[in-house]
Amino acid sequence: MEYPRFLVLESSSYEEDAYPITACWSIFDGQLKDVMIRPEDEWSQWDASNEDRHGITRDQIEMVGETVLDVIRELSEDVDKQPVFVSEPYMYEKWLTTLYGAYGAELPFDIVPMTELFQMNEAELQEELENLSHNLLLDLKVPEEKVRTCLELYARLLEAGLIEDYTN
Repeated sequence: MEYPRFLVLESSSYEEDAYPITACWSIFDGQLKDVMIRPEDEWSQWDASNEDRHGITRDQIEMVGETVLDVIRELSEDVDKQPVFVSEPYMYEKWLTTLYGAYGAELPFDIVPMTELFQMNEAELQEELENLSHNLLLDLKVPEEKVRTCLELYARLLEAGLIEDYTN
């Protein structure tokens, strides 16, 4: 089975000039990639109150984060022009445009709401993800675990015939 590409981002804040600081995405075989993103020099906006939520300090991402260029190369290669399913399309488009725009590049893939893939409204999808993550002992606040839960929900709904293969 080929899996959809799910993407979960954490950002520096929820302000207008926020930028992504971590990314977790799935690839075609269901494996995950997880990276911290070192901010570009001109990306100065940082909301320290978000550190409790995501557990990452600015110093950490500056020391161990991958360069923006490396991240966009790896993400683009892994996604391979397939649609990328996200929970908050408007915010993700802003953050990804910031990421790719740092090198004058446009997004090489379409951003699609997860609700379209799962054929559910936002509340129904959130309830399904919460129930499944609880059963799998996963935490939706952890990006890797949210992507893992999305992959599992996709596989279960597809097997039950409740959704169509996204490649069709």
